[in-house]
Amino acid sequence: MSIEAYRKMAAKMDQHMQQLANQNIQEDYLIIDRMMGYTPDLHKIWVGATDTQLMALANEFPRFYRYALIMEDAFAKERNKTSRPYDGTPEFSEPLKETMAAILTTAATLERGYQTLLEEKQLSISPHQANELDTLHRKWLLDLECFKKAIKSDSSTTKMQHDYVEIGMDRITSRITSLVKCSAQ
Repeated sequence: MSIEAYRKMAAKMDQHMQQLANQNIQEDYLIIDRMMGYTPDLHKIWVGATDTQLMALANEFPRFYRYALIMEDAFAKERNKTSRPYDGTPEFSEPLKETMAAILTTAATLERGYQTLLEEKQLSISPHQANELDTLHRKWLLDLECFKKAIKSDSSTTKMQHDYVEIGMDRITSRITSLVKCSAQ
């Protein structure tokens, strides 16, 4: 990937971190919860960017850097636990992993987009922008339902995996639904 692709991803994370700061959301666990949709992009940057590129991104996008440090710390703490409830759980198949990453990324786009609509409500937002976001939201809900059905019908997916996805996606869906309602007022 190019540095420009990394910059676009980091800029989105930086913008969403600013939105969370504006809402006075400072605790690491809340930031992790609200920023979960950026995990696939953060991973792409973390494993694909050179050290020089990472330093440049950190300097240009300090809130992205804070998010990256929060996630790095959380990952280290999780990795150092002697046991976790999901130990021994098989990984999703590659197609399910890719679908899950796309769903999380779209969820992050929706959260950031609706939050921006709320912040800029006093400014003139074109109906076209709002309609595009609503269309993406409806598509995301359909994709999410298809994904849930796919993991239910996948014989290699465990009940625990299904339950974790259900809980996580319900929280994300609830946040997005709340933003949709607020932006429609």
